[in-house]
Amino acid sequence: MGCQACWQLFFITAQGGRMEKEPVCGGECLFGKCPHKQCIKFTRKKAETNRLYTEMDIWTNGLMPELAAEKTGYGLAADIGTTTVVIYLYHLDQAKCICVKSRINAQASMGLDVISRIKFCTDHADGLEKMNGVIISELNSLINEALAESGIDRKQLKSCVFTGNTTMLHLFAGLSPVSMGTLPFRPISKFGDYKPAQELGIDLPASQCYLTPCMSAFVGGDVTSALLATGFAQSDEICLLMDIGTNGEIAVGNREFLFSTSTAAGPAFEGAHISCGMAGVTGAINRVDVLQGKLKTTVIGGGAARGLCGSGLLDAIALMCKIGAIDETGRIAEETGSRFIGKRDGEPVILITDDIVITQRDIRELQTAKAAMAAGVLSLLNEAGIQGKEIKRVYLAGGFGNYMDQRSAMEIGLLSRGFREIIGVGNAAGIGACMALLDQACIANMDHICSIGKHVELGNNPYFMEKYVESMYF
Repeated sequence: MGCQACWQLFFITAQGGRMEKEPVCGGECLFGKCPHKQCIKFTRKKAETNRLYTEMDIWTNGLMPELAAEKTGYGLAADIGTTTVVIYLYHLDQAKCICVKSRINAQASMGLDVISRIKFCTDHADGLEKMNGVIISELNSLINEALAESGIDRKQLKSCVFTGNTTMLHLFAGLSPVSMGTLPFRPISKFGDYKPAQELGIDLPASQCYLTPCMSAFVGGDVTSALLATGFAQSDEICLLMDIGTNGEIAVGNREFLFSTSTAAGPAFEGAHISCGMAGVTGAINRVDVLQGKLKTTVIGGGAARGLCGSGLLDAIALMCKIGAIDETGRIAEETGSRFIGKRDGEPVILITDDIVITQRDIRELQTAKAAMAAGVLSLLNEAGIQGKEIKRVYLAGGFGNYMDQRSAMEIGLLSRGFREIIGVGNAAGIGACMALLDQACIANMDHICSIGKHVELGNNPYFMEKYVESMYF
């Protein structure tokens, strides 16, 4: 969650200068009274931008199936993600995407994840109004950019589809998410309905907007859209969907049954809360290997490395586990005398470069994140009465799942070695929204997905807790 004032300063100043690191207190402090004196180190107006909130290439692609044109005119699909917002402008007659625009979700200034945004709305009388205003303004800005670039009059847009997790859709629709922050975690709406764009605050006077249906408070329309995009609703074979990120979402099933859940994995997969972590942008180490006894790294964009993104962190820790520099408990094994182990401030670290290291705390961050995802999968399979060998195909949604090295994920236990076919599907939620925009039958398929879906709550699940502890080991 975190001290909103600290995080807000962190987010705002990051756009105009350079942050050495995120607030090390995790935001758990009172602004101006932080017990961590080194909470924020800010150097104004440096050429280098913040490692976490610099301009980035947002993952907007996916496996888009060919659909016959069923509608005329122009339409818009949008994926309102916790971290990023993406819109797709379509020529409906040709079923052709003519423009894609994306941007970091500015709601991050009020909370980095859904729990902290719910808390912001709980703690501030005008919290919902602020959250809603920010996302509506951002969407209208992206739409204006897309229309200007494409030379299309806004009155020509007749149809829109918006997807996102349940909290994001509540904030977009101006509905309070507060009821999802306490037991029994019930949303005001599960959506799956149409609203006039102008009623929502979207500046498209002739457009009707469809909001994709959610299954529960923490399994939202983004999961429904991803399941549509990956073909769960038509498959006779049992498949598994994993959206690996801060709010890890998992689903297993086929056309006849579906079990889903969500697990708080934390932001380590996105390079946050890591000492030398950063987003997957220019300067980030995204691959780590060993060649002739020396570490070989790949840096996004080439040039000097500035930090580690999630996939680079995963590679590095998996490699160190493989060669014994990190033991099965996640401890840096100094006694091995590995050349890759050094010291910083008297504490053991893994040396990636002269300036970039992995601390013991960083390893624990990845351990807890991977344990949450792995235990979530095991718990879901247990609830569904399915063994891992019955899963025909595993779909990895989102940017991290698409970019990560699957062998590294298996080395640390994030993915099971028993999975036979693993497919990265990119921004499956956005692609599902595009499919629903183009084909009315896809909306019926999403309704079917929700009708057969069963949500599994992990919070007080003893099996999940048992597997979570077991999954902490590498």
